[in-house]
Amino acid sequence: MPHGILHYLPFAALTQPSAEGPRFLAEDYVLAYLPAATALVYGKGAAETRPNLFALAPARARLVYAEAEARGISRFFPRQSLLLLGARATESSFKKHAPDYRVIHLASHGFLNKLNPLFSGVDLEPDRANDGRLQVYEILRLRLRASLVTLSACDTALGSGYFADVPAGEDFVGLTRAFLFAGAPSVLASLWEVNDQSTAELMQGFYRHLGQSDKATALALAQRAMLRRGGRFAHPSFWAPFVLVGAMN
Repeated sequence: MPHGILHYLPFAALTQPSAEGPRFLAEDYVLAYLPAATALVYGKGAAETRPNLFALAPARARLVYAEAEARGISRFFPRQSLLLLGARATESSFKKHAPDYRVIHLASHGFLNKLNPLFSGVDLEPDRANDGRLQVYEILRLRLRASLVTLSACDTALGSGYFADVPAGEDFVGLTRAFLFAGAPSVLASLWEVNDQSTAELMQGFYRHLGQSDKATALALAQRAMLRRGGRFAHPSFWAPFVLVGAMN
């Protein structure tokens, strides 16, 4: 449970000494976060246990790999999944369908309003009823039955106090807290701008392991796999920004 500016530190990327040299904490530990103790009263678990997926990848995000990411993870939910890609990924569709699904995956851009975090949000497609900016104050009005919300987007774990004089602490406000309050016990989100190609790879690993392990372990295993494969995506800037906030199971 971080405090203040530590909300923006990925503990998985910290190192510890070993006989073979420094090792990332992600290599030896499974980590999960809470924004504050009060978050424990939110997201008491989904009543539905069906392994279904609701994934959105809006065109306005202009992420080359976002649609492929959504299609790829849908393979891990063969029983039922709803994919809204491109122009179909509207804000109105999200509000209509999100309460019906156990896993919600948003492959888009997040945005942070440092002056008023209630206006932070995620980009979706506009339509006649909504402007395509799913903002914190709107999420707080939702009633979700999801067991997991994945915000595969930039800066989605950030809240009030980001690079401000008074860092966020117990009053941490952001997308993660909003989805916890709306009923999701766990939120997977990012701490900084992420590469959409490496993110698509990490998400494939995460959902592959999710069927055999808890959420926090699935994330750790996906991060370790990227480390073992080597190459430029082994650098923590690609895998460390994603953190699991809330319940591990």
